[in-house]
Amino acid sequence: MKNLSGGIDVGSEQHHVIIINDEEKILYDRKVAHKFSEFRKAIEEFREIEAGEKMRISFAIEGKNGYGSPFDRILIERGFTLYNVDNLKLRRFREVFGAEWRNDRRDAKMLAKMVKIRDQVEADRDKVFIEVEKTPLVNERLKILSRHQQSLINGKVSIENRLRKRLLEICPDILEFEDTNSKKLLRVLIKYPDLRRYKRLTMRGLVKIKRIGRKQASSMLEGLRKIDYFGQLADIYGMIILSNARRILELKEEIEMIDRQLEEIGKESREVKRLKSISGVGTRLSSRLVGEIGDINRFENEGQVAIYCGVACVDDDSGKSKKTKAVYKANKICKSTMINIAGCTIRYVSESKAYYEKKRGEGKKHNHALRCLARQLIRVIFKMLKEDRDYVVKERVKKAA
Repeated sequence: MKNLSGGIDVGSEQHHVIIINDEEKILYDRKVAHKFSEFRKAIEEFREIEAGEKMRISFAIEGKNGYGSPFDRILIERGFTLYNVDNLKLRRFREVFGAEWRNDRRDAKMLAKMVKIRDQVEADRDKVFIEVEKTPLVNERLKILSRHQQSLINGKVSIENRLRKRLLEICPDILEFEDTNSKKLLRVLIKYPDLRRYKRLTMRGLVKIKRIGRKQASSMLEGLRKIDYFGQLADIYGMIILSNARRILELKEEIEMIDRQLEEIGKESREVKRLKSISGVGTRLSSRLVGEIGDINRFENEGQVAIYCGVACVDDDSGKSKKTKAVYKANKICKSTMINIAGCTIRYVSESKAYYEKKRGEGKKHNHALRCLARQLIRVIFKMLKEDRDYVVKERVKKAA
């Protein structure tokens, strides 16, 4: 049974939808506002077209999630086939089959044409169109929460760097006690942002600060009293220091709160439990990886997972030249997560440490050796998730037998 072809050009306030038949006759051409009422109305119109033409509609959408959500989720739940097309593929297709000019309507039509020729360009190895499948709810929750947490972490690091720069400008000596990631230093800066008060600090004042006991206060007191600073700008810098220190502490507490939420949600996920059986892999890393990978069954082999995570290379041969290149469109969050997992397993898993040292012995740099280890860990993780089992070292299996 042949399908009708649809294209959805995604926008922040409205999405342009075009549906064409085999003769490229336009059956549907209108903008759908980003509202649930409009989504429901559009889906009813799609059903009428399917009933009239006695064909199913397959849509290509310009990017999954982002501004396309929740329209993409609703379409999948209603049984429509949805393919994800990235901006680069759409741009190349538009340039080949017409001029470079563009607008929303033309992009939607180009997406519909791409779906129309899908059967002619698809092959086993060449997956031009990636079908968007419904993700398990627990994985979706982990993905949303871990991505939000990562954005908070990035924001925290940025503010920490700004605070450090300000302290270096006004009072570099204070960084000898702790760095800007230390809750102890942050609480001192919040309590006493005005550096002019440090010469009059008392033991009683320091002890009142949360998590600072008498022993710590006595070791810090004399040092804080003797620090030098640029006095003429102390009042202006004090305001900035207070603002930055408060925000960093708030972000740290929010990140810790999300850690606890990930821990609770992770208990519902079989995949998270399996990954946590690897020594050194905690809730945050396992939740982030599971959330980004989604259902492991959508990958046919571990090589596809490695490419998706950006820790494998693809062939880049030309004539007599035989070489490989890194994957350009890999999932960056998956890649950074796998590198972090590799770094953690070096400290806790002897097999990972031995493999890392072997690669270092071959002359590879630290980051390259970590990528090689991450590639090997993908084999293990794929097997674990596919077979629904914990991480077990071969020697332990032999002893058990």
